[in-house]
Amino acid sequence: MTPQQTISLRTRLVMATTAVGVLLVVVYTFFAVAAKDEIYYLCGNFKAGVSYSSVLRQLDTVHLSVYRFEKSEQGERVIHSSALHLNLLRCEITFDQDGKVSSAIYT
Repeated sequence: MTPQQTISLRTRLVMATTAVGVLLVVVYTFFAVAAKDEIYYLCGNFKAGVSYSSVLRQLDTVHLSVYRFEKSEQGERVIHSSALHLNLLRCEITFDQDGKVSSAIYT
């Protein structure tokens, strides 16, 4: 191989690696935005007075996020978040003693 062919091969390798990296960033961004929207719009559905079963039925439709239950002194709470955002974006849904939403906060 001549030096020019080696440079050309290195250039192609760098370009291919860069293209794959850019593609991965684009795909991650697409799914991260979709996960954020999933959390944000579902959280908007949970107004005070919505039943526990309605909240669970809606949360069972998620694809890019997860939810978990927490018990506290004030009652039960559901945390809806996504690993794509390192669980930093989340919706905290708090229920009263009657099993109705008392608050839903998107943070």
